Amino acid sequence: MSDGRQNLDPVPTLTSTEWRAAEKLFADRLPAAERYVEHLCTTGITHGLLGPREVPRMWSRHVLNSAVLGPELPSAGTVADVGAGAGLPGVALALARPDADFILIEPMERRVDWLDTVIRDLGLNNVQVIRSRAEDLSDEVMADVVTARAVSALKKLIPLTTPLMADDGQLMLIKGRSAAGEISAASKQIRKARLTEPRIRLLGEGLLEEATTVVCAQRR
Repeated sequence: MSDGRQNLDPVPTLTSTEWRAAEKLFADRLPAAERYVEHLCTTGITHGLLGPREVPRMWSRHVLNSAVLGPELPSAGTVADVGAGAGLPGVALALARPDADFILIEPMERRVDWLDTVIRDLGLNNVQVIRSRAEDLSDEVMADVVTARAVSALKKLIPLTTPLMADDGQLMLIKGRSAAGEISAASKQIRKARLTEPRIRLLGEGLLEEATTVVCAQRR
């Protein structure tokens, strides 16, 4: 086979719950989202961006978990995704919100090359990929929203993300069940960055099988 799927599980079929969520979040871009999942389940695995055990839950745990942030983004804004990796959440959000502009920040060359290939294939004109560390872009990126997923704990993540925020921008960081503990552990960094007290929001309740936990904060 030449499509990169040898020795891999097949691309997962959407369950009825996933289909309803995907249809609502991606609308007419659902076919492109399905194509993105194919990339994740094939070359995304062979490039080491995700483990093969993630294939059966690629939609629910990764793509929909990311895309549910889409309705919360400002209209026609700029979103910076720190540590873009496999494009989660950046590519998923760019598919869900074609009216917004996305900057995907990733320091590793092989991941950047993969992202560039996927973005070209999906025809995403609202995405820019920058190969760099986030801390080196504070004078270049001023985003309305800065997001990240599965990068690091808030204690380390806040100093990386807040310099990329516009003055009236906001952080919307996808986290897990340890979010409250991470907020507590990052109290010093939150004060230093002059952020409002972070709020924990659960997005996608009633739409996804498991809601997405998002930590939100703005400048004081």
